[in-house]
Amino acid sequence: MAASAALAAPGFPGHARATSAQQLSSRAHQALLSLYALDSQLHAWRARVASLEDAAAALQRQRSAIRQELGAARTSLQSGQQQLALELRALYERGNVDPVAVMLGADSLTKGLRQLDALSRVADQSRQIVALTTAAHVRLVGSQARLAAAERRLARSLASARQGEQRLASAAAARLAYVTSLHARERLQKTQVRTVEAAARAAQVKSQHLQAAAPAPPSGKRQLVVSATCYDLPGKTATGMPVGRGVVAVDPAVIPLGSRLYIPGYGNGVAADIGGGIRGNIIDLWFPTYAECAAWGRRTVTITIY
Repeated sequence: MAASAALAAPGFPGHARATSAQQLSSRAHQALLSLYALDSQLHAWRARVASLEDAAAALQRQRSAIRQELGAARTSLQSGQQQLALELRALYERGNVDPVAVMLGADSLTKGLRQLDALSRVADQSRQIVALTTAAHVRLVGSQARLAAAERRLARSLASARQGEQRLASAAAARLAYVTSLHARERLQKTQVRTVEAAARAAQVKSQHLQAAAPAPPSGKRQLVVSATCYDLPGKTATGMPVGRGVVAVDPAVIPLGSRLYIPGYGNGVAADIGGGIRGNIIDLWFPTYAECAAWGRRTVTITIY
């Protein structure tokens, strides 16, 4: 049982995986909240793009209406010009258009007045046609300028809105992929934690069998002079747990499995493994690399057993 408790303590794989799973879950939650925020912003930008597109459509309808209006004005202008041309032609065909000449050349006063009235009407129509033509031209130029300015502003706003929407969409897609990967890692981590926990339970049962013939650990702490060797091979301990820094192979008859140890020059460890060559006051320390193991060699040290 002591071995299982030691393996669940901070610094050992089971505890580390559980802690990592908690941190991963927290990161996934924070990333999900960030994704919600991005999605809300994206929705707002899409609404703005839709509003600007509606404004662009309204502007197009306005342009179409102005074109129709200007077309009608041009048709009216052409009709008036044609009518004026006909009347002028008729007047010129009748002779002199000078008012004095008209009166002097008329057969009667009535006929002269009618001719003068016709001349006056033609002049009035000419002035009206000029006024209409000028007004239509001014309105056309003004409308075109206003429409062009409005279209430029709208195009800039729409381009900016679409760029913002695209940036947010890309950010949301990246965040979604990140959240998905975190969830996948979280599920994998939970699976690994369950595997480690199952191994720890199996190690607990096996540890009980290994310690059945071993003496009970003494109360308090004691010191013991031992010969400390090293090993760097991968694999599992006698209880079935993976080897790692801090795993110490001992003779269970001398140091009960599960005992916590302090080894000068090495640090803290746990008696969690046994070996065929470990008899008496001998311990074997695990190192991650051959270089570290070679540097340790074999030493006589006074260890503390808790």
